[in-house]
Amino acid sequence: MDSEDYLTRLLPHRLDALAIAVLMLNFRLKWEEPKAMQIFVEGRLQFEGKTTMFTNPTLEVGVLHARALLEFIGLKVSSGKLIQLPPSARQSNDAAIEKILSPAGRLSLVTPEDAAAIHPGDPEKAKRVLAELITAAHKGLAHSSATYFSSPIESEDVLLALQLTQQLVERFVYLPLGRGRPPIPVEARARE
Repeated sequence: MDSEDYLTRLLPHRLDALAIAVLMLNFRLKWEEPKAMQIFVEGRLQFEGKTTMFTNPTLEVGVLHARALLEFIGLKVSSGKLIQLPPSARQSNDAAIEKILSPAGRLSLVTPEDAAAIHPGDPEKAKRVLAELITAAHKGLAHSSATYFSSPIESEDVLLALQLTQQLVERFVYLPLGRGRPPIPVEARARE
C-alpha cells in the first residue's frame, strides 16, 4: 500500500463521498417526499427528474464508502455486533490503518470502544448504527439479501453513522498524523 497516495488521493475521495451523502440525506430528510429537480452543467440544463435520481445513488455510494472506511480503520460486524477486525484477516494488499506510519509509530486499529466514545452522548447507539451501516452495505446494497429489507436501517441512523465514520477517520488517521482533513469540494446554497 502506498500510504501517501492513499492519504492524499483515495482517502479524501472516500471522505468526499460520505460528506456528499450526508448533505443529500439532510436534504432528503427535510423534503420528506421526492421533489422535482433540474441539474445544470455550465449553465445548461442537462438532467430533469425527481430528486431521488440523485439522492438515492449518492446515499448508496456513501454507505459503501463508509463501510470501506470502517474496515480500513479496523471495524467490522459479527453476529450483528461491531467488532475489531483481526489483523490476520487482512489481505497483504489491503489498505489498512495499521500500515500507516505517524511520527509516534504505526497507527492503531480502531476498537469498538473507540467508536463508541466518538458519540459521548450515547456510546451504545454509536456502535449500533455503525454495525447497522456495515450490515446495510453488505446485505442491502452489495448482496441484496431478501431478509435485510424486512428491517432496514433508518435514514436518521444512516446519517449518524456516516457522520461518525467521518469523525473516526479524522480522529484516528488525520489527527495522529498532524494533518487536517482535505477540504470537501462541494457546498449547498439555499435559494429560497
